[in-house]
Amino acid sequence: MERSNSSCVALSLLCVFICLIVSCGGSGGPPPTITPRIIETIPHDSSAFTQGFFYDDGRLYESDGLYGNSALRMLNTLNGAELMRVPLDSRFFAEGCAKIGKRLFQITWREQTAFTYSLADLTPGSSIIYSGQGWGLTSDGQLLYMSDGSDTITVRNEKFTIIRKIPVSSQGLPVKNLNELEYADGKICANVWYSDSILEINPKTGKVERIIDCSDLIKQEQPASSECVLNGIAYNPDTGTFYLTGKKWKKIFVVEIPFTTK
Repeated sequence: MERSNSSCVALSLLCVFICLIVSCGGSGGPPPTITPRIIETIPHDSSAFTQGFFYDDGRLYESDGLYGNSALRMLNTLNGAELMRVPLDSRFFAEGCAKIGKRLFQITWREQTAFTYSLADLTPGSSIIYSGQGWGLTSDGQLLYMSDGSDTITVRNEKFTIIRKIPVSSQGLPVKNLNELEYADGKICANVWYSDSILEINPKTGKVERIIDCSDLIKQEQPASSECVLNGIAYNPDTGTFYLTGKKWKKIFVVEIPFTTK
């Protein structure tokens, strides 16, 4: 997202409040906090305003935002090199992206339009109109999970018809500003705008089950500004590792995040 300085200050205070909610408030004990183990880093285009991120078949797919700079990119997982790029018209602010089968979906912020592409070569397909804002997007292989900056994740089918809604909470209190999403091993991992942590959410209950503290990544990255926040989660099911990055970050971190015992 892009906001004025006064709005950002207000949102920063709100995120502090959200973090207090997640760690202290409500009923029951707080979710456990874990730290990802950094395995390696690969280069990332520091001009890319990362809004969506996922892994598939040895490649990373990234949706980059901002009006006049929005694009969909395919990246090499070994060195971060750009393999393909599809720019969007300057009228659109790109947000999250996800795939179902051989089809890739890319949503937009306020334009209420989702674009579709061929996963193999990013050939553009038809567009889909939906209502409301688009922030993050992920998929369990059959359904899409979409955030809009609120405390609710909306479940949609391939036609973007709403199937159900998941209110997200921690200790009985709502967690707002949900941003980029990733479905991994039966859980939804979510960036929270202006937070240095990733939330692990149970998609059946909407409850935050763990907090993944990424402050070590922030220290290593040393973002260029307060707008260059943690935002980008891609899970590799072949290795059980994650690719994590942020808006205009110089690095993509390959990390290990152990899952809870089922």
